[in-house]
Amino acid sequence: MNRDTERNLQVFNSWKICGVGGTGVVLLQFKPQLVMMMTRAKGALALQHDHYTEAMEIIDNGLEAIRAFYREHSRHDLMEQSLEIQSLETWLQEIQSKRPLSERERLENALDEAVRREDYEKAAQFRDALRNLKTRQ
Repeated sequence: MNRDTERNLQVFNSWKICGVGGTGVVLLQFKPQLVMMMTRAKGALALQHDHYTEAMEIIDNGLEAIRAFYREHSRHDLMEQSLEIQSLETWLQEIQSKRPLSERERLENALDEAVRREDYEKAAQFRDALRNLKTRQ
């Protein structure tokens, strides 16, 4: 699917560059959907290999490409209503909530929780562990 969507985007872009009549304009309306499909295909491949950060970057790039398309065509109204944007944003949130946390993120969360509970001895231990993590990297 990824190759197909990339080829279709190339066709759309060549129609735009060549300035071919009304057909190019008609095709351009489908560009956000194609970008979303390509983004989903690439993101799913990254997730198959547990590359969560890569998948999130792919989705961010896809979202930016769709938003840029709407800005380029002065269609901010469509950007706000875009089902493609809504779909990718929802998917991004799902990935962010399900992905495993890094050691740094786990320590930061534990530090925040210890401070919230006013357990300053534990908080100091988590703070020190974070510092040690920085020096190892």
